[in-house]
Amino acid sequence: MANHKFRLAVLAPLGLCLAVAPAAAQAPATPAPVTPAPAYAAPTRAPPGQAQAVRLPQGALTGAVSDGAGWFLGIPYAPAPVGDRRWRPPGPPPGWTGSRDATRAGAPCAEQEDCLFLNVLRPAAARPGQRLPVMVWIHGGSFVAGTSLGGYGGDTDGHEFAREGVIVVSVNYRLGRAGYFAHPAISREGHLHSNYGALDQIAALKWVKANIAQFGGDPGNVTIFGESAGGLGVLLLMVSPEARGLFNKVIAESSFARSQTIPLAEAEASGVRLAEAAGVRGDDAAAAAALRALPLSALPLPPRGTREGRTYPIQDGRIFPTNVMTAFEGGQEAKVPLIIGGNSNEASLTRPTPAALDAMPVEKRDAILKVFDPTGTADRGQVINDFTTIQGVTEPDRAIVRLHSRNGAPAWTYYFSDVPAGQRARRAYGAAHTEELPFVFVSPTGVFAPSDLALAKAVNAYWAAFAKTGDPASAGGAAWPRWTAETEGQIEFASDGPQTRTHFLKAQRDLAESYARR
Repeated sequence: MANHKFRLAVLAPLGLCLAVAPAAAQAPATPAPVTPAPAYAAPTRAPPGQAQAVRLPQGALTGAVSDGAGWFLGIPYAPAPVGDRRWRPPGPPPGWTGSRDATRAGAPCAEQEDCLFLNVLRPAAARPGQRLPVMVWIHGGSFVAGTSLGGYGGDTDGHEFAREGVIVVSVNYRLGRAGYFAHPAISREGHLHSNYGALDQIAALKWVKANIAQFGGDPGNVTIFGESAGGLGVLLLMVSPEARGLFNKVIAESSFARSQTIPLAEAEASGVRLAEAAGVRGDDAAAAAALRALPLSALPLPPRGTREGRTYPIQDGRIFPTNVMTAFEGGQEAKVPLIIGGNSNEASLTRPTPAALDAMPVEKRDAILKVFDPTGTADRGQVINDFTTIQGVTEPDRAIVRLHSRNGAPAWTYYFSDVPAGQRARRAYGAAHTEELPFVFVSPTGVFAPSDLALAKAVNAYWAAFAKTGDPASAGGAAWPRWTAETEGQIEFASDGPQTRTHFLKAQRDLAESYARR
């Protein structure tokens, strides 16, 4: 996972695979044969261009202007979380002397612990005082992989948004054991603990509030957006008291909103077992120091899909007092405008087969077939993939917008179903997890046929309009209705372009919801 030059065909299992329904409801992960996609590598530096300077309280930056965007990469927003700083909240932004080269990205957190860097892309002509809208990107990768500038087939640096008048900040945050780990010896130190990756995201948002005006941004108009682990991450920030007031709008892509955080006691018990296996016993200051002296490789990650010892957000009582859905049910989320949605084959993460359908209790299996295949003619692989997608993402999306609207905040939902023509033979069950990313960022453009590029421009315009005005429909084009219980209106990003839908997939969502409530 340290190497981010993955092939797209093998990326689906690296998404938010641990956030779906319990293992008993899952199909065996039996990969189907696929044709490898072209190799993809995330950007690591700004394209060649004219030098451009920005001065911050930390020091001066020298970035580059290229093709309508100003690139400022690898900006440290907190000290390196190494040595005694491991498993502590991020410290204040470090300073430097002279002018710092901001044309190269910082190291990804999947590769090393010294990784707390962010990137700013702005319109080429932006200047302090312009108060441009700001979007802050939280990447996905199961809380163990990924990087701020791209991955899973899509560049996420934000240069297309910058050309449309929006500033994009993309953030590295601690991953794996460095990012999400609990142990009684650390919990007793008195600081915020366990969810260090989330604390990094919060520190980056504080950095944005303090510094984005120097780039021409409006610290009072900040949209956080993320996908997969990042999509769940932005929903968790909505319910975190520690993040309150640091953002103004939210976009959650493929967020698995019914996911459960790990109870602190369970996470600490797992941490104790890992520590003891590495030779560290006790729960005092000496044990904490011994843990920090270990290489992270001494605390290995479990096999994919294993609950014991997994790296995942922890219900620590302060950063995350409860789960996302519970908080929304109690009206405890930030009451800000929200877009939430997912893809038509989120089941690509687990690749369920008809055997999973056959293994279900007869009553449940027959109910699913009645709703998902009323004519009895559908491919059973399609049925189980559709059910798994709706159970994991599409129904929770509806539950979230229903609750958020009831709690007095505006909400919109989307469904991304387009599969580029060149991939349809490989994507028989629909748009796989992560495959909306190139459309959101309109990059890399080489993956698009002309019709796909038109859809990508539309998706990007809706996201930008939301960042600018708080209403995606202000982009024009197909109407994107605000959620109401009466119409259950939303938009589908389909192969024939954006389409307005009402009561979309209602019967399927209703059935999935009935199981969620049992």
